[in-house]
Amino acid sequence: MRKVFLILKWASVLALFIVVLSFTNSRQEQQFVSLDKISVLVSEDNFVNEKIVMSYLDENKVSFDSTLLSNFKAEELEVLLEKHPSIEKVEVFVNQKGNVAITVEQKKAVVRIKSIYDDYYLDEFGKRMKLSSTYTPNLLVVTGEVRVSNHQEIFDFVSLINKSEFWKAQITQLHFMGNEVIMSPRVGDQKIRFGCLVDVKEKLNNLYEFYKQAMPVKGWQAYSDINLKFKNQVVCTKK
Repeated sequence: MRKVFLILKWASVLALFIVVLSFTNSRQEQQFVSLDKISVLVSEDNFVNEKIVMSYLDENKVSFDSTLLSNFKAEELEVLLEKHPSIEKVEVFVNQKGNVAITVEQKKAVVRIKSIYDDYYLDEFGKRMKLSSTYTPNLLVVTGEVRVSNHQEIFDFVSLINKSEFWKAQITQLHFMGNEVIMSPRVGDQKIRFGCLVDVKEKLNNLYEFYKQAMPVKGWQAYSDINLKFKNQVVCTKK
């Protein structure tokens, strides 16, 4: 008798579960989604905000109020948003009530390439990134005859520079002219002839020692050129 009672008990629970599941599925089939919130993760840059994301969704004719929960595809929305030139990663969540939450991670630009050919950024992964019409970060600028083949050496150089508060503040521009790179400093108006972007750490160390030892004695305006092209040497031209 006890065995029969247990069978009836579990059969009742299973039946109730099926009824609840059917009711839930029925409600979801009639439930429309709605956008609950857009969260942009905190970053040093401000390429993207809630307004920009909303505008991008409108441009791509994404409508939440007219989309049934059963037809809503979070993955497809993530793929669409990640096509935005300033967005790195997106996560879309939707609950059983149809409330949609979007979390956005924006790209981070590390250098601006303003060459004779084009104008764009390299992001934190060394990939090409379009300019934004709403935000311009304060970055080291690379000008002149810059080609795609130069991207890796530029990215490596900037990555090294950005690890030092001194160099990050001091170096404002690299100019590619043939096989030579000329640096522009923030303090002083010298042309710093770097040569190719090789032996970078050594050249920067030599320049730092020159700054530390010679500049306090001679003054920041004493030289017109500082040449780092020769190994273990800093060759200067007086004004």
